[in-house]
Amino acid sequence: MKKYILTALIVIVAVIFVVIKYWDHITNPWTRNGQVMASVVQITPRVTGPIVELPIRSNQFVMAGDLLFKIDPRTYEVSLAKARANLDATGYDLISLEEQIKSAKASLDEARANVEKVNTSLKQAESQLYTDKREYERQKVLLPKGSTSQKQVDRSRTAYEVSEQNYEGAKASLTKAKASVRQAEASLAKARANLGQVGEDNAKLRTAIANLQQAELNLEFTEVRAPVDGFVTNLLLRKGSNAAANHAALALVDVNSYWIDAYFKETSVGKIM
Repeated sequence: MKKYILTALIVIVAVIFVVIKYWDHITNPWTRNGQVMASVVQITPRVTGPIVELPIRSNQFVMAGDLLFKIDPRTYEVSLAKARANLDATGYDLISLEEQIKSAKASLDEARANVEKVNTSLKQAESQLYTDKREYERQKVLLPKGSTSQKQVDRSRTAYEVSEQNYEGAKASLTKAKASVRQAEASLAKARANLGQVGEDNAKLRTAIANLQQAELNLEFTEVRAPVDGFVTNLLLRKGSNAAANHAALALVDVNSYWIDAYFKETSVGKIM
């Protein structure tokens, strides 16, 4: 009898234990299928060159902004100096081109004024030619009548011929003056085309400024700093080795990005605290 009672007690205790464990599993779900995860930030240099400073080691903790490694800056310092010199030279070239435009404008104004002057001379020569021609014609009519002398006729003919030469010379001068205006206009157009847009919108100036900014950025990129707080991993560099642009050199495990991936039954999700 005692044997059956003991067996029954053991069974009851076992059942109670199973019920308790099952209830605990239902009300406090857990799993062995879980992983702690974190974001990994790949550190990729923006420029190429040999490593001259490497103050970190694998698994070292670094703060955002800490120097991870430094690429030899000398090449990029030279490029920056060249970009600055090029910007200065571009500025001087633009000043020179602006002076050329002013000179071309002055030459054009002078050529146009000369056209007006020559045109006036042409009108005067034309008027004088008309007068001398009429006088010559008049003298020729008067000669047979004895109202003038041959000497006077010859004199009027000479005056007419001189006026005719002056008129032809004035026409040639006007043609030449107009050609000078066209040449001055072409020179002004060429000077304006060489200069381009005036001021900050000038293409040559914008290009020189952009090259300078790029050179400044490239020099800044020789110092590679941590973008986040984290642990160094996958460190592939050594001091003196060559860092290649756009190729990952190491990685940082972001300490502010940890999360847990775990497997739970869908019916248990609501009970997870």
